[in-house]
Amino acid sequence: SGSSSRRAPNAPPYSHNAPPPTPRPQHTSLAAMEVAAAATAATAGGVGMGLFSYNRGNYMFDQKNHYARFTAGLNMAIAQTGMYRQDIAQLTELTVSRQDCYHGIAAMGLTILTAIYCPGRVGLHTPPPPGWLMGLMFVNIAGCYMFLGLTLWLAMHASMRADTAATHMLTRFVRLPIPSQGMLDKARKFLASFEEQPLKEVFRVPFTRHDKPGQGKKGGYNEDREIDGDAARRARHGYDVPAWYKKEKAVDNSHASETIGSMMPLDARGTAPEHFEAYREIQQEWFPYDVYARLSIFLAFMHLIHCWAYQQIGHQFQETRAIFACFCVILCMFVLQHSILTLDIVPRGVPLQRLGPFALWFAYAAAVIEYARWFNPATQAIGFVLVYIAYGIHIVYTLQLLYLCAPAQEPPAVAESPGASWWPGEWRLPSAFQHAIWLVAPPKKLEDGQTDIVGELRAAQRGGSATPGAATESEKRADVHRALGKQGESPAWFNVKVGLVAMVIAWVFLTFGFTIEVINQGTSHPSLLNAPGMPNNLRDPRYRPAKVGLHEPTEVGTGGVLHGPARGVHVSGVERRLQAAAEAGLDRRGVAEKLRGLLPMLQGLSLGAAPAAPPAQLAAAQVASDLAVQWPAFFEPRHLAYDPSAAPEAPVAAALSRQGRGLVLDATSGAALQRFVLEGLVGHGALVSASWDHSGLLVATSSGAVLECAGRPGAGGRSS
Repeated sequence: SGSSSRRAPNAPPYSHNAPPPTPRPQHTSLAAMEVAAAATAATAGGVGMGLFSYNRGNYMFDQKNHYARFTAGLNMAIAQTGMYRQDIAQLTELTVSRQDCYHGIAAMGLTILTAIYCPGRVGLHTPPPPGWLMGLMFVNIAGCYMFLGLTLWLAMHASMRADTAATHMLTRFVRLPIPSQGMLDKARKFLASFEEQPLKEVFRVPFTRHDKPGQGKKGGYNEDREIDGDAARRARHGYDVPAWYKKEKAVDNSHASETIGSMMPLDARGTAPEHFEAYREIQQEWFPYDVYARLSIFLAFMHLIHCWAYQQIGHQFQETRAIFACFCVILCMFVLQHSILTLDIVPRGVPLQRLGPFALWFAYAAAVIEYARWFNPATQAIGFVLVYIAYGIHIVYTLQLLYLCAPAQEPPAVAESPGASWWPGEWRLPSAFQHAIWLVAPPKKLEDGQTDIVGELRAAQRGGSATPGAATESEKRADVHRALGKQGESPAWFNVKVGLVAMVIAWVFLTFGFTIEVINQGTSHPSLLNAPGMPNNLRDPRYRPAKVGLHEPTEVGTGGVLHGPARGVHVSGVERRLQAAAEAGLDRRGVAEKLRGLLPMLQGLSLGAAPAAPPAQLAAAQVASDLAVQWPAFFEPRHLAYDPSAAPEAPVAAALSRQGRGLVLDATSGAALQRFVLEGLVGHGALVSASWDHSGLLVATSSGAVLECAGRPGAGGRSS
């Protein structure tokens, strides 16, 4: 035939018995190849579309979860920030309410103290007590005024500073992390953004890794917290995360929350939320004022109790003469002071502060000696010793208070327990009062099970850890006291210290002044002021001219001549015998000479000597004789006064009882002539003496009043 067949090079030779191969058409081979290629392309397209749809579905699912997680995290951060704002408000309210309490107590103390100092002051209506007792009282009054004033100012500073700090933080730093429109837009994804992903992510085969560690790559994703193994197998971590997740992570960390400016050195931070660290740093500016306002209350009331007890000693001895009642008052004040010392002070070393209340007993014993009925030089010396002991106790007591109120150099750590006070160990506070200051500072760390979402967002934005490293206690203490001055002490403690030092100086000066009085007592050395024992309204007139209103009656303590009960009463309406006698030409010098001549005889009588011989005119007088008088029923005569106008041969006398009943009788026969009653005697006390002259009857009462009954007693049966 015209066609020839070709054999493959390695084909076996044709067998002569086998049929010849059938020739394949060439167009059939090409079609098969085209079908195979089409099948391969269809398979590849199907696989590609499947991978594209699979990864696109994952992308859509991740974007929904991402936006839901983004908003959920912000909602939780907003809720937690609201709780943080409440933390700041409650911490500040604790300080402010405590200072308000101190203000009220100080105002009450000032009211009581003013009542003691002004209307209740001893020596206002009567002669004052001895100078050493007045010194004990007034130095304690001055100290109480000083510490009450410090309480008001320290508490006012702490309250206002805390309010200012809280307002500043709440309006500038601790704000709700509300997302902006831009943050929400960045968190939102369009589905078309899937086209921006790398092809290896668009067509990633399932169960293969997204990425693997390589050169220049640091760390992984979702490995900043501890999770269990099962969760680690279920969650994306390390480098096995999609590319879009890496981009979302960067966007979220950069725009999820704005970071507040740090207000403390990094070394002073702890592991607590940042608002706690910031508040604790600011709290260093007012916590000393808070603490020493509380200590000033303690110091003020200890001085108030002392001054009130000394005032009672002066009042009971000088004015009421109630020695046993005064003992009961001192006992109660003594117990009260020891109770306050027990409640406020933790024993540290030798409890010398317990000596302070004992000064009351030494002052009480010295006052008993001072007001003894009979004078004895040896007893007076014992009284001086007791006064010195009282002054010495106050000096030692004040020095001990100065020691106890000083900030401790190495204060013990305060254990944090539920419902108790707590402050950092680097805060230098007086450890003797640590249980009585009720100070609460923000915690240094979160309790187990608590999470700081806001801190995590800020740390992620910074690219660092949520728990910055903390410094040592000594470094923190240096940071706390960096603004306290050259001596490293708070101005609040400096003011209290100066007040206590001033009290020590006052007690030493008072002791020195009492020593001068002891040295000069009983000598001819003139007194520095008016003579001891004179009322406070009197002044030494030797060096001062008479004041305006000399002739006006003045009532001390009742408003005086212009505003008191005696307003409008003038000398012209009052009869004064000596003044009338002086105007009539009385020889004052002669009267003074006669009185001086009687002084030796009076001195002899006081010493028990026999009376001197009476003058001739007295010796010539008729010797008194007993008379038999028929006294009226229930009439008890105590005083006898003779009528100077009666004839010598018919003398007349008036007998008076203590109640003001009287009887005019014949001094010769004893016959009763006239009965009478004195009117206007009620309220002036019992009669102690009586005299009858040409003007009438003059009587004196037990209250010190001198009353005059003009005319002849018994006229009409009544005299007034």
